[in-house]
Amino acid sequence: MDEFFGLSMTTIMIVLLAVLAVCLSTVAYVVLRNRILFLMGLRNMPRRMAQTLLIVIGLMLSTLIISAALSTGDTVDYSISKLAYETLGHVDETIQPGNLQKDASSLGDSGLDVEADQYRDFQQAIKTANDPNIDGSMGVLFEPAPVLNPTSRLSEPYVELTGLDTSALDGFPDVISAKDGHVLDIASLGPNEAYMNEKAADKLGTRPGDTVQFWVNNEQHEFKILDIVKDRVLTGVANDQHKEGIVTRLDTLQKLFGHERVSFIAISNRGGVRDSVALTDSVENDLRGVIQNNNLRLGLGDSKDDGIRTAEQIGNFMATFFMILGLFSIGAGVLLIIMIFVMLAAERKSEMGMARAVGMKRGHLVQMFLSEGTAYNILSAMVGAGLGILVSFGMAYIMSSIFASSDFGVTIEPHFTPRSLLIAYSLGVILTFVTVTFASFRISNLNIVAAIRGTAEDKRSQQRPKTNWGVVGLGLAVSLVPFLGLLLIILKRGGIPRSWPWVLLSIFGYGYLGSWLFFNRGFGATWGWLLHAVLPFLLIPPLTPIGLWIILRGGLGLPSAWILSGFGLLFGTMFFLLGLSSDKAFPFALGFSLMGAGFARLLTVFKLPDRPVYTAVGIFLIALWGLTAGGRLEFLFGTLSGDIEMFFLSGVAMVTAATYVLIYNSDIILALVTRIGGAFGTILPAVKTAVAYPLENRFRTGMTLAMISLVVFSLTMMSTMNFNFDRLFLSDESRGGWDVRVEENANNHIADLDGALRSGGSSTPEQFRTEGRVSLGGGASSTEVRQDLNGKFEDYPVVGADKGFLENSSIPLDHRARGYETDHAVWHELHAAKDVAVIDSFAVRRGGFNDSSYDFKVSGINENDKTFDPITLQIHAPLSRKSKQVQVIGVTSLGASTTFAGLYIPDSSFREVFGEPALSNHFIGLKDPSKSKDVAKDIESTLLTAGVQSDSIKAKVDEDQALSRNFFYLMQGFMSLGLLVGIAAVGVIAFRMVVERRQQIGMLRAIGYKRSTVALSFLFESSFVTLLAIVSGMLLAIWLSYFLLSAPDFPTNKNGYAVPWLQLVFFGVFTYLASLLMTFIPARQAASIPTAEALRYE
Repeated sequence: MDEFFGLSMTTIMIVLLAVLAVCLSTVAYVVLRNRILFLMGLRNMPRRMAQTLLIVIGLMLSTLIISAALSTGDTVDYSISKLAYETLGHVDETIQPGNLQKDASSLGDSGLDVEADQYRDFQQAIKTANDPNIDGSMGVLFEPAPVLNPTSRLSEPYVELTGLDTSALDGFPDVISAKDGHVLDIASLGPNEAYMNEKAADKLGTRPGDTVQFWVNNEQHEFKILDIVKDRVLTGVANDQHKEGIVTRLDTLQKLFGHERVSFIAISNRGGVRDSVALTDSVENDLRGVIQNNNLRLGLGDSKDDGIRTAEQIGNFMATFFMILGLFSIGAGVLLIIMIFVMLAAERKSEMGMARAVGMKRGHLVQMFLSEGTAYNILSAMVGAGLGILVSFGMAYIMSSIFASSDFGVTIEPHFTPRSLLIAYSLGVILTFVTVTFASFRISNLNIVAAIRGTAEDKRSQQRPKTNWGVVGLGLAVSLVPFLGLLLIILKRGGIPRSWPWVLLSIFGYGYLGSWLFFNRGFGATWGWLLHAVLPFLLIPPLTPIGLWIILRGGLGLPSAWILSGFGLLFGTMFFLLGLSSDKAFPFALGFSLMGAGFARLLTVFKLPDRPVYTAVGIFLIALWGLTAGGRLEFLFGTLSGDIEMFFLSGVAMVTAATYVLIYNSDIILALVTRIGGAFGTILPAVKTAVAYPLENRFRTGMTLAMISLVVFSLTMMSTMNFNFDRLFLSDESRGGWDVRVEENANNHIADLDGALRSGGSSTPEQFRTEGRVSLGGGASSTEVRQDLNGKFEDYPVVGADKGFLENSSIPLDHRARGYETDHAVWHELHAAKDVAVIDSFAVRRGGFNDSSYDFKVSGINENDKTFDPITLQIHAPLSRKSKQVQVIGVTSLGASTTFAGLYIPDSSFREVFGEPALSNHFIGLKDPSKSKDVAKDIESTLLTAGVQSDSIKAKVDEDQALSRNFFYLMQGFMSLGLLVGIAAVGVIAFRMVVERRQQIGMLRAIGYKRSTVALSFLFESSFVTLLAIVSGMLLAIWLSYFLLSAPDFPTNKNGYAVPWLQLVFFGVFTYLASLLMTFIPARQAASIPTAEALRYE
């Protein structure tokens, strides 16, 4: 993987290593300047090994998530790249017919053929050009046919018969024996001899020497298979769905099919399989020149470089996707780090107070904690990076199992690069170092007298100190750095060369990012220059708010509460307005969340009671998030667009709001728990002590709640979304009244399916309830569509539906043209008229639920409206140049669009424009739909010689959804790593409670508490916090997902909302039992403390 978030991985590694060096140099400074402080920090590590182990586990999780995400990207990139190199072999570029541009089609699978005269002229032109970068060019013919091996009595309905031009084999040593690895000579094959690739041999049970039968235009032919060869494009691997192939001489295959065309022309660059890719751009430019200079009707098709780039993009996507999903766990890990060091500080409060009393400064305390934290950090990051690789290897194994039964066609092999490992380690250390630094500064700000006494800090307001103008100047300088970036950009635009100040500010240069946003996003905004020119410098670069904090807090000495509330209101308002002006949901939602937090803090500054303020604001934010997600506030704020980043922001904002509500109302909840516990007299003492302590330390309880709730929220959201989408695509309605689909072979047409089955001796037609047929384009019947009558035609499947299909379909529609009251009326109109059409939802949707591989989109249909004015489209046959205008009067539902994709028009209109169809699909409705699998198998076996492929629609859709479902499970498993954070937090707190409450435990034992009662008290306390966090996270996710999934424009709203209770119960029980397990050992320790020893403890 060479890029991540659009940036070079090498650049990222160098920058992170530089920042890592800066972080470690600060600790090195402590070692060299104050060695005693460094040793004082390290001396605490071996004191309590169990606690040290938990701290290392807590600190390593962020690095583990990052390492696993990057290694997964490397794994996918490596696996797909390897497949591309192995499958394509020495085929580096392809030439296809027409003025084709590069698209997403498979090599040689465009559907059009290169005419014989064009092939001869191209070969002559290449020979004349004598390009030193081209090793060879060869015509390749692909023709599908059904194949039967009489020896093994196994058959395959679709095998790609492949013909290679024996006069142009130089440069293509790709027909390789699977047994001994030798390159085989295609030219030596006789007229009835061929080689079979490994995939086909495995399916057909073929061995060298077997004779196989195949059918062309319903006539039987035979090939003797001389050897089994490796799977390559030149041995019949056409695409991910069809890898079975037989390869022979080109002239042999052309004679069988009665033409002299080739499917594509393969080009081999100078060099081997891998190093030849470097010449792709140069060779493609040369090929364009050859084609243009000789007026050939040819164009560039896909290349090996495209496959490698696709692998890089998929790997980058996977790494980015898993990294974003891991943000929940990383966020929980950051909270755990802060909580760990706050608890360590609480444990050593008296020690630090005495150290301060004898002359140690706050900076010394920071250095001491920073030394300890860095020692934990370096060790935990190593462990996390290593375990992250193991996690990615486990994910690779799971992905390989998921994709093994699908058409994805890739064997996922575990792989990682040292570069990714260094990035993960560096990023993990830096993230933890920044968090530890923040926690260290927070810890060092203590009252000496209160710390020595072990009492609470005096929170009375203090007199504001005098203004420190030096600190004000420093803060001003820091704040202005981004604006220097703006000045530098302006000068650079005027022609200033790249110089050291430019490089310096680009490295440190938050100002560069702000300036880039200014010039590329700033002008033409509806809210004017202020929002889009000034905001990037105030919001994106963190130096500006940091500088303002230095000025206000350090220079002017204002209370932090005033500053935080002001920042929340100021920056919240800016983000809110920015979101409205740009119609972006992320800044809008972040803005109102910050405004709510700032407003609540401001009210408490004015001495309003904390409980009603935080409760009201928290409930308001939770309600606002639900209404915003469901689009219920569009009448106020308009339509706002968002992506996966909203998933993370919603979790953080809602969990934070809910945590404040729960913490400030926990006494009510605890009172309820106490009353319930009163029903069990024997455990009432344990319940009372268990519910008393969480109120004593709101910070600790709140952090634990937030950590567990955040991860449970993400898992519940993922489960709920997946569950409801499964219901959408697997519903009976989405099959449109059809149960079996029969796909013809392009070289063996079936005019009468019913008659063909009866002729084959099958009684299956007696189970048919109804039958319909649709005509499809391909080859000379390729289909194009456009909406703008003066615009460019774009590829899109056009489907001709016959009378039986239109009369018997019950395919649901999401949108209907005005004047059509029911879906049936729309389908009836297609049967009655010739100039109307129905299109799938993928051509209309522009959100995250667009599963189409085509770029064509229809405008003028609002996803929120059920009716629309008819849309005029023009369909076009590129070879015959015939066109016809049709009016779209319906849009199929999203669930049905996966099976019934394309633009559906009457069959007569299809034939009028595109002529005879390249092939047809037959749809069958059964009297008993439960027998669809058996019927499909019988049809395929009966019509074996015709090469049909028959599938149960329900089984096929279920199989396709299983891939998506299993991938969702993989994501859930990855996200559940964050539960380790919450569980570790419970363990850290439990171990700390034993030390902290040693005297209280002794007192309880002295007044009559049994050992079991003390242990139960600890277990109940842990249970209370964990269960509250689980319930909170689940309810928040259910609340948000309900509004999202029941929104009018959401594709699942027709099927109602459902909750996957079994999955949620599993998550809840697992989290609860794991937290109990982490508390069990500390609870036993607490119960086993001798009473006298505990009372003597000081």
